[in-house]
Amino acid sequence: MKTILVTGGSGLVGRRLTEMLRERGYRVLWLSRDRDLTEEPPRYSWDYRNRTIDSEALEQADVIIHLAGANLGEGRWSEARKKEIVASRVDTAGLLFDSLKGSGHQIESFISASAIGYYGSAISDKVFTEEDQPGEQDFLSDTCRQWEEAAFRFNTLPGVRTVALRTGFVVDGGSDAFRKMLLPTRLGVGAPLGSGRQYLSWIHLEDLCRLYIRAVEDSAMEGIYNAVAPEQITNAQFMRTLAKEMHRPFFVPAVPAMMLRLVMGEAAILVLGGSSISAQKILESGFRFRYGHSSEAIRASL
Repeated sequence: MKTILVTGGSGLVGRRLTEMLRERGYRVLWLSRDRDLTEEPPRYSWDYRNRTIDSEALEQADVIIHLAGANLGEGRWSEARKKEIVASRVDTAGLLFDSLKGSGHQIESFISASAIGYYGSAISDKVFTEEDQPGEQDFLSDTCRQWEEAAFRFNTLPGVRTVALRTGFVVDGGSDAFRKMLLPTRLGVGAPLGSGRQYLSWIHLEDLCRLYIRAVEDSAMEGIYNAVAPEQITNAQFMRTLAKEMHRPFFVPAVPAMMLRLVMGEAAILVLGGSSISAQKILESGFRFRYGHSSEAIRASL
């Protein structure tokens, strides 16, 4: 069975994806800060800042799944933090590419995370497909562009199939962002954020991991895919659904955008902006979501 090398394996998506890959019989390795081959899965060391990587990990890999990246929602976006957000995605991919190219080892596919932040934070009724350019240029959009450019360098290596999954808001009980929504709702003060008109394009963790596995196994899958559920829903509608599933009241007026900007700074665009994102391409490939409606995904995550 194939060996899958995963970066960012200790994160929410990486841990669940590792479990699901191993259940299907794949051998999984992680790139991590410290080498520890006694762990399951085995950890091999790398450090993108110092441009070092354990060559043993690369030499065993048939597929690389690149999930590494600093948490977007952790802290305010200072200039130093912005640089870390970009470098932890782009420079890590660059280190993998240069090391693989120099080793002469050939992999089958490189599968990278990306984000729907690519489309920008403008609020509109346009439904964005993978062919569309960003509706608004901002830090997130520029970060995703650089992220994907670094990923698709792997197309220049012989025989490598590259996939990038532009991921929406991940719904799961273990998600820090989802838990931040749960707390005020559980206390009975759930409300829309900002105008509430911004779209919240989401995907349940299980479906996201199934998409990654599909990208590993389906040789016809190549290029960019929006990793979002087919439901088109606004922030206000999602928060109302969350309150309903938790049997709690739903309040209007909304949490003021000004307050969120004071607390979060520029990072407030994570919750205040967003257009509708199409899932049509992945649906047309034959993929079927287990959680197609927010009520189902929320219920499974509570």
